[in-house]
Amino acid sequence: MKPVFTLHYLPCIAWFQHAMKFEEIQIEAFENYQKQSYRSRCRVLSANGVQVLNIPVKQISGEKTQISKIQIDEEIDWRKQHWQTMISAYGKSAYFLYYRDAFEAYYEKEESNLFEFNLGLIQLVLKCLKLNLTIGNTNEYNKNLEENLDYRNRFSAKNSTPENELLIDKKYWQVFEEKFGFTPNLSILDLLFNLGPDAKSILKS
Repeated sequence: MKPVFTLHYLPCIAWFQHAMKFEEIQIEAFENYQKQSYRSRCRVLSANGVQVLNIPVKQISGEKTQISKIQIDEEIDWRKQHWQTMISAYGKSAYFLYYRDAFEAYYEKEESNLFEFNLGLIQLVLKCLKLNLTIGNTNEYNKNLEENLDYRNRFSAKNSTPENELLIDKKYWQVFEEKFGFTPNLSILDLLFNLGPDAKSILKS
């Protein structure tokens, strides 16, 4: 049996810390989509404090929809909004220019399936950080997964103390730290753009 994680939009640092304990993980492809969760949102630190970026999705009201079938609502110009927020938040970070082209190109891709969009972003982060992690998808929903392998509900967008999800709560330089103090367990982008290759020391320690 392999550990099973929920597929998030640019997951928090804790998600990656736990995932990197393993050589291979599986993504839960048969759960029902949950609103107001990390499946379609992430947290970044901007000049206005912590900002939540939310991907708008199409969903039939009142009906449960499998996560792998959720479609992004492209009638809303969310891609431009998210990318501009990232520029504002991390334009002055140490490694933003180094990774900018790869992420900007990704946000220009015509991928309207939320599952595939999120998975592609995670693969891009792993490539940027040169991290070896094999990712597969589940073949069915297992209600009786062993607790030490079940990471599907470990990370919550509604957690008032997200730092408690971290394996190691290690501080690093953030662009707006002088204004807001250090903010733990943001999206992996915060670690990537601020530390670059050195991010591995926090993810794998």
